[in-house]
Amino acid sequence: MRKTLISALLILCSAALVVAASASAKTNHGGVSISPARAFTSTELYQVPGKNWPVIGGSLRDDRFSSLDQINSGNVSGLKRAWQTHLGYKPVPGESAEGNALVYQGVMYITSGLSNVYALDAATGAHIWARTGSLEKGAEGFLLKVNRGLALGDGKLFIAQLDGNVVAMDQTNGKTVWKQKLGRWQEGYAMTTPPTYVDGQVIVGMSGGDWGARSFVASLDAKTGHENWRWYIVPSPGEIGSGSWQLGEWMKGGGAVWIGASYDPETGLYYVVTGNPVPYNGRGKGDNYWTDSIVALHIADGKIAWGFQTVHHDIWDFDVTNPPVLFDEMIKGRMRHGMAAASKTGWVYILDRTTGKPIIGIPEKKVPQGDDYSNTSRTQPTPIGDAFIDQCSKPSNYKPLAPDGKKYKFGCIFTPYSPTPEGSYLAANPSAGGGVDWPPSAYSPLTKYIYVCATEGGGALGAIPNNQQQWVPGDVFKVVGINFGSSLSTHGVVAAINVRTNKVAWKLSGKKDGWPTNCYSGMLATAGNLVFAGHSEGIYSAYSASTGKLLWNSPKLAGGPNAPGVSYSVNGKQYVSVFAGGGAGKQSDVVVAFAMP
Repeated sequence: MRKTLISALLILCSAALVVAASASAKTNHGGVSISPARAFTSTELYQVPGKNWPVIGGSLRDDRFSSLDQINSGNVSGLKRAWQTHLGYKPVPGESAEGNALVYQGVMYITSGLSNVYALDAATGAHIWARTGSLEKGAEGFLLKVNRGLALGDGKLFIAQLDGNVVAMDQTNGKTVWKQKLGRWQEGYAMTTPPTYVDGQVIVGMSGGDWGARSFVASLDAKTGHENWRWYIVPSPGEIGSGSWQLGEWMKGGGAVWIGASYDPETGLYYVVTGNPVPYNGRGKGDNYWTDSIVALHIADGKIAWGFQTVHHDIWDFDVTNPPVLFDEMIKGRMRHGMAAASKTGWVYILDRTTGKPIIGIPEKKVPQGDDYSNTSRTQPTPIGDAFIDQCSKPSNYKPLAPDGKKYKFGCIFTPYSPTPEGSYLAANPSAGGGVDWPPSAYSPLTKYIYVCATEGGGALGAIPNNQQQWVPGDVFKVVGINFGSSLSTHGVVAAINVRTNKVAWKLSGKKDGWPTNCYSGMLATAGNLVFAGHSEGIYSAYSASTGKLLWNSPKLAGGPNAPGVSYSVNGKQYVSVFAGGGAGKQSDVVVAFAMP
């Protein structure tokens, strides 16, 4: 029998006890002590964080909600910069700083786009130790230059690297404890996603689907790195879902895992979201499970408990790249133990996390059909509620002719495209970047809102005929089988969606609301009735979680805050910190923290 939701007050009060100090010996670095973390239980890491931020998403709920309220909607206008530090590396072209920090017992741990790891004094920003240059030679030139964070447990930090290695480090000094190779980066196997520490396991997802890698989720022993189990997103013949692929096509890969997952200790299920199939177009008939899906895996053996596909036979790059958020709320008179996953489609998919069934309703609806090249599904899952972005393309947002010199094809979401003589480029809205891409959403149990950081505006997709496609694993441009284009204008969106109705509660969109450029940082919510989001042009902002009213803007930062923020406390003082390293905006190596004076 599942436990019922305790009151918000008890949640917040218990949060202060989350992840108490380890009894292990401390290591002193120039006056700063590092307390090695114990082998946390998943029950501990499921609690709402307060003093510490021990999981990349705050807790295993991945809701990015802090119980701290010293900084709140009544005083946030007085928020000041407490410290700023340069990590000491020079960003390379294409490197994106997307990893938010972990904070434990006054020490911050953070990663750069090239998998460097830094330990900082969380109260001052002073450097404690750094681990740099860990990537295999050549991997730093890979198309992706991204790392989205760490996991912490049993005195170790864990990182999933771009070069296909998972590494465990000594938390006190950054030295390697073990390293496990899960795939060759030369063949497209790369990882951007943060690992998850769960009851002595380190669980990671392979991110190389667009490079021809057959992506998977793997569990490693946290002490030794030994692989416990592996689950492939694209099933081989005889596995669940294999009938949704044409013979031989499953071998081409796809189904990348781009971002972190969530875990419920009570169900024993690990919740992961998956990427698109490859090539992007020109595949045979079939829904292509378990790409573009929300999937629950049994933590004990990695076997699938349930899966929900958000887009059948995806040709638009509408994969699910946003972390699945766990919540417990009364919906239509019943306590529901739910999951909400925002997507590139512009919808939030709300499911029961035990069964995978829609809570509010996601009926299959008929969609436009193309020819035998695109082979799209006749219906697509369409959530009841509101889309948080426009789902139709507008000619006014595009040049008169597509990149191939022909006219664009216009339509709404799920409009098919194929390499025809006329209209070979689809003006796609949402674009391949969303909607919501990887920047994580947040959820507040106080407002019952999930907060999304999104992009409004279109892109373009142009199909390459099968006879012109090449299959070269490790080369994204030859694997995906399409050409990309863009619209004339895009802008940022920050929106709050009520999980009880799946309707937009408030929305900030475009220049009029202070979002002339894309929202790319992800969200942070706190018990102070605040949500934080970063602008690529170098501003970090706080809004009322209830109304969306702008309450505070940071001074101009050295780089774009393209990583999600975190909140923690040291010696009774609450901080909000963000990595302003850019990528989508101006590049830098700066981490900054704010506090009340």
